Amino acid sequence: MTAVPQVRVPAPTLDIRGACFTYGRRTVLAALDLTVARGTVVGLLGPNGSGKSTLIRGICRIHRPKAGTFRLGATDLHRLPPRELARTAAYVPQGSPSPFSLTVTEAVMLGRTPYLRLRPSREDERHVREAMDLLDLTALADRYVDELSGGQAQRVVIARALAQQPRVLLLDEPTSALDLRHQVETLHLVHTLATERDLHVLMAIHDLNLAARFCHQVALLHDGRILTAGTPADVYRADLLEQVYGLPVEVAAHDGVPEVRPRLPVRRGAELFGPGD
Repeated sequence: MTAVPQVRVPAPTLDIRGACFTYGRRTVLAALDLTVARGTVVGLLGPNGSGKSTLIRGICRIHRPKAGTFRLGATDLHRLPPRELARTAAYVPQGSPSPFSLTVTEAVMLGRTPYLRLRPSREDERHVREAMDLLDLTALADRYVDELSGGQAQRVVIARALAQQPRVLLLDEPTSALDLRHQVETLHLVHTLATERDLHVLMAIHDLNLAARFCHQVALLHDGRILTAGTPADVYRADLLEQVYGLPVEVAAHDGVPEVRPRLPVRRGAELFGPGD
């Protein structure tokens, strides 16, 4: 019997092409192209105002683009009905206090809204428990979100997004309110979930060194465009980072991972002197 050759179906990618976003007459992003492969974390880097959050919100239609396409494989995300889009892409904003007095369990259950019928099913409850376990929230299940610390509340928002079972996870500064331990644990979890669950993860992040540790790829935004994109080892060049951030930096490798340090001036008495002055 002749063996039937197997046809390999290419893995879908999140493809952003020609994205243009404006606020009034001001163009924030212009003709931006970016690809996020399945199973990878791509970090968006750049100073405040460079358009990182705008792009994240634009993918899930919170902010409408002036131009551009946003596709997951053959699916045009901007043509999906809201319920289907919510099953496909989950968004984690910077700091998201609950508008109501909800327990942690109730807040995470909001992530199941695209799937809910008259009442939560056992499957809904299972996904909520799993998300809470992953974010170390089980012990806080009956606490009210408005009683939590900022870091705990941010973990609730991330758990809510995971409960959506998304194929695309969009994170806008997910560690901004977390202490060092939970920053590392959260980013390690995001990296692991992307790999093990084949998620497409796009994350706006300020900390260059955490991005180097936990992002497979990074894109450096400058003047409304992507200046360069690739692995952190490829992108983290002192001249490029100085151009974007306006600060002299040094880049060194530790265990194969680039590390960025600012070249700070040296204080001598009451005066500040740069290196070599």
